[in-house]
Order: sequence, then C-alpha cells, then structure tokens
Amino acid sequence: MSLWLAVPLSLVFIYVVYRLGLRMMATFSRPIPPPPPPGELRRVRLTYRCSLCGTEMRMTRAPVQHPEPPRCCSEDMDLVANADE
Repeated sequence: MSLWLAVPLSLVFIYVVYRLGLRMMATFSRPIPPPPPPGELRRVRLTYRCSLCGTEMRMTRAPVQHPEPPRCCSEDMDLVANADE
C-alpha cells in the first residue's frame, strides 16, 4: 500500500475513533432524569423473605423508591436483595 493511500485512510480512522469516543463520553455527562410525579409507580427491584414460613416475594413497582416491607404471617418480611445496592 502506498504512503499516499495509507496516510488519508489512517487519518479517517483516527477521526472516526475520536468521534465515537466523544459520543461515549457524552453519555456519561447526561443529567439524571427527574423523579416521576407523586402517585405514579416507580421501578424497584426488591426481594423479601418471610422469616417464619420462608415465602419469598419480589417487588418490581412501588409508589415510592423505598417502600415499607410487605407483611406475611402477621410479621414484616425481611429484605433479601436490593438491586440498587
């Protein structure tokens, strides 16, 4: 390959990689979207387990980000897994 063809191709390649890098970095600088209005369900991923009977429950939507634990066997269930942490 001649030098006259290799230099322009390498410059185009460098430019494309540079632009892709800028786009990737721009995605990190986007602000966090505002929280939904009150009363609208939010996405959560919480797993609870009853300490008495062993029943497990996964909560996927709730009206608040950190809801109170559900009740089973007249006791509050224990939080087993929280995907946010």
